[in-house]
Amino acid sequence: MRDKQHAIVVGGGLAGLAAAHALIKSKKCTVTLFESEPVLGGRVQSRMVRGQSVDFGGFLLYPWYEETHRLLASLGLSGRIQKTPLSDIYYFLDGNGIATKESDVPFSIADGVKIWGKSFFQMIPRPNLSAPDLDRFGDATVSQYLRMTLGTDGHAGLYETFFDTVNQGYCYGPVTESKASFMAPIVRQVKVHGDIRTTSFFPDGTRVLVDALAKEIVSLGGTIRVGSPVVGVDGLAVRTGDETIRGDAIVFAQTVSSDLYRHILPDVSPDCRYTHFVTAAVELDRTPIVGNTLDWGAAFYRPDESPPFQALSAIRLSSLYGPSLDGCVMINVVIRGRHDETLFPKEIKKIVLDETIRLFPGNGAGKMVDSIHWTKTMPVSQVSFVRSVRAAHGKNGHFFAGDFLGAPSIETAIATGAAAARDAIATASSVSRHMGTSL
Repeated sequence: MRDKQHAIVVGGGLAGLAAAHALIKSKKCTVTLFESEPVLGGRVQSRMVRGQSVDFGGFLLYPWYEETHRLLASLGLSGRIQKTPLSDIYYFLDGNGIATKESDVPFSIADGVKIWGKSFFQMIPRPNLSAPDLDRFGDATVSQYLRMTLGTDGHAGLYETFFDTVNQGYCYGPVTESKASFMAPIVRQVKVHGDIRTTSFFPDGTRVLVDALAKEIVSLGGTIRVGSPVVGVDGLAVRTGDETIRGDAIVFAQTVSSDLYRHILPDVSPDCRYTHFVTAAVELDRTPIVGNTLDWGAAFYRPDESPPFQALSAIRLSSLYGPSLDGCVMINVVIRGRHDETLFPKEIKKIVLDETIRLFPGNGAGKMVDSIHWTKTMPVSQVSFVRSVRAAHGKNGHFFAGDFLGAPSIETAIATGAAAARDAIATASSVSRHMGTSL
């Protein structure tokens, strides 16, 4: 009679690591985690720029990230985060090359009253980020909801443009595709419990969280196998390239790969696409001017769907990491019409430097220090798909976390991972009691 159940976790991003950590910390499970890539962390990757560890992506920690802060405390990392030093954020919203400071965006007061007035009762109930209410907004996209609320037949004006610019600047999908059901809980928390001005960050890079999770999982007896993709699932057994391993529960926290999901849910279409971006650090000979100032923090650019690639956001790295990174910027470039395609290094360099010249024409092309090519950047999921995954959650010993929700953030990843682990432990304990064993 075994004292512990064996849990398998598929995917070594934050959701998978959080699930594996919760499972092994419960002392009720042994854990094996499989990650297809040679490194853990998924979208959480930090690289060195001028000797400074820099996040290649925006990983700000809001005060309402309850599961995240609970995890940081348990790992002894709370003292490693600092208040985010903020300079002004600028938006290029009308295509004329003029930057508008966030506080000066000329929103219509009447439209604002309509939007927030009509949304109040839908958004005021406290949301569960790991299980958003799919009925509150139905299948409406963010655009559809704004247009319906404002009573417009077509585009909803500045509010829609602003939401789309921010959404895509953070590498999410366009608001014509992003579902309001998934985005509303995050918008609600930002409005009620604190926006970007209240955030913290890891000045040494968020990679420290990934490393701390992996270290503790292994120290408690867990097994982590990187570079080991799961290619098939048969009940509670997973197949890698060279072996089959059986567990008592499986937590799926990988990207929504259609091949693997067909094994897991043969009757469900994995209706979730990913945005395609390149994130790059560029070194210029001097700090570029945005909004007639050198003291800017970030810039967001209105999406134009016509070009095959476009820089949609830029960060002045010295505004976060200090003067040692003067002249360095991070840009996020969307790649359109080439989903899942691998770009050659020369292509990436040309795209990045061309966009740098376009954004900052007075500074020349600069030098690309490093880049990450994300063929699967952010998931754009469908409500029907999420309903199907929820219906399958807990059946046959299968549990789900992470990307299927279509609204990733550090908190969503960690919260869904922890929730999947709790459900797996509860189910295993129930089965164990029924069978008269000790879990």
